[in-house]
Amino acid sequence: MSAVGLKLVTLLCFSCTALSDPERSKVVWKKAGETVTIECRTSETTHDSLDLCRGFCDNDKVVYVKPKSVKTLPAFGDRVHVTGGFPNVDISIKNLTSADTTPYWCVYKKFDVNTGNLNAKSGGSVYLVVAEDGDGSANGKQACDTDQQMLLLVTVVISAVVLGGLILGVLIWIALKNKTFRVSEKPRRVPNNEVYEDMRATIRR
Repeated sequence: MSAVGLKLVTLLCFSCTALSDPERSKVVWKKAGETVTIECRTSETTHDSLDLCRGFCDNDKVVYVKPKSVKTLPAFGDRVHVTGGFPNVDISIKNLTSADTTPYWCVYKKFDVNTGNLNAKSGGSVYLVVAEDGDGSANGKQACDTDQQMLLLVTVVISAVVLGGLILGVLIWIALKNKTFRVSEKPRRVPNNEVYEDMRATIRR
């Protein structure tokens, strides 16, 4: 998948999340070297753990948080700092680079003893954009606007193609139906009067 396609998918996925939870979904613009703080919040106090996930899959994690322990993935080392009391915590990532540009998700988990299932619930999400050129507010937004325009253009083109296909299909169906109706229509028989024909034959003789 190309870089543009990957960004389009990211924006589409994050747009769906933002529509479902607009108060906890936002885009954060940062410059390289700065720090971002992600707020993980929930009204429930019975969760067993919290995972800060990144990217498109929930198996790409940044940190695991439990009521009495915090485990940061080795890839992030001492860049991650967790403050607050579980389950409502603030997770900070410092020394940001462009590689950190991706969605981040707060996922609360609880094990259900009755069903044996591990239930997961989102507690907020952030789309982080990090600009290496030090102009995160201008160039970063311009890049995002370009991606959004590209996404809109792709959506319009796909919609037009689908609509055109539906219209063409309906026209072909109507044409085939009319043709079948004409072929199946039986020719009309002109009624004749056999007595009248017999009389005409007798007169001619």
